Amino acid sequence: PTTRQRVLIMREKNELSLYFVLSFFLAFPQQCVGAGKDCCSSLLLDSDLAVHKIQGDRLGFYTQFGYYGARPFYRQQGGDFYIFYLEDVQHWIECKNFYGAGEQFSKLVNEMDGYCLDDHNNWSFYNGSDLMYSELLTSNCSKIEDVCCQEISISSANSEVKTGNQSFYHYHDLLKETLGIYKSIGVNNGRYVYQHENQKSFLEYGARHYWFVTLGIGKYSGRGINSGGSVCPEHIEKEWQISDKNEDGEGVWKEDPELKITCVKKTNDVTPKPSTTKEPVAQSYVQIEPARQASYSSVAAVLGCILMLLLSMMIGMFARRFHRAWGRGAHGKQLLFETLDIE
Repeated sequence: PTTRQRVLIMREKNELSLYFVLSFFLAFPQQCVGAGKDCCSSLLLDSDLAVHKIQGDRLGFYTQFGYYGARPFYRQQGGDFYIFYLEDVQHWIECKNFYGAGEQFSKLVNEMDGYCLDDHNNWSFYNGSDLMYSELLTSNCSKIEDVCCQEISISSANSEVKTGNQSFYHYHDLLKETLGIYKSIGVNNGRYVYQHENQKSFLEYGARHYWFVTLGIGKYSGRGINSGGSVCPEHIEKEWQISDKNEDGEGVWKEDPELKITCVKKTNDVTPKPSTTKEPVAQSYVQIEPARQASYSSVAAVLGCILMLLLSMMIGMFARRFHRAWGRGAHGKQLLFETLDIE
């Protein structure tokens, strides 16, 4: 070929390569651009009181559990819920007990197709009949030990209030024993579980959308309850109730507007404190974060994108050669040789 022909051939090859590069990234933008992105390993899914009272058991803290749909997916810490990207509908959903199920099992949906769950908040929740958008329903990078207190105090000014000879906490003397200092001992349902320093009572968030003061983890009866919403108990300001009995001797819940929870200690502190009692004292819970490991899935995704790009370019180049050779009347072996550029 002449010099002009060589220049034209080189220009065609460059234009062809650019065409296939652009086409590839337009077809697979999230898979290749987001594959090397560093997403949250721990996140908080939270909202306002209205969402907490309906779908509170699905909120809380989540930890990355692996990859699904070419994106990270998450499992609720100490809970039954998963959040993952569903490729069929191209948005993020939540599901109970397993991941990969269809959106018919989901009660929370983030209608965006970003590579990371925290890229954009466009969450809706199921209100009992329909999905309803809420700008207050958000997911963000957070760790439970950075947000919630690990040591709290439960107190009430009504514990010393009397009407005549009867105390506000007259139901039984043990009710007062639920007041005092609690320390986190683990995580359940996406929230801290606390144990009283006398080791006789616990504070946990149950599957029925409330915080509960009980005599044992997982029990459905106790001495204090709050049906409000918060991932941290110290953020709850109202609606606490305590156990009581009515005139017929039946168990009821009685509102205690003076009951409050305050933060005693928010950061991990493993320094032992001197004890003034010989009774056993609950030790503070220390969460050990596992060492960060390299994401083999992200590396594989990037290499796969590069391979697909090169393959697309090669197919396009050979297709262009085939078309040009065919147009010049080449057939049989001659068509094959010119397509493969074999002289």
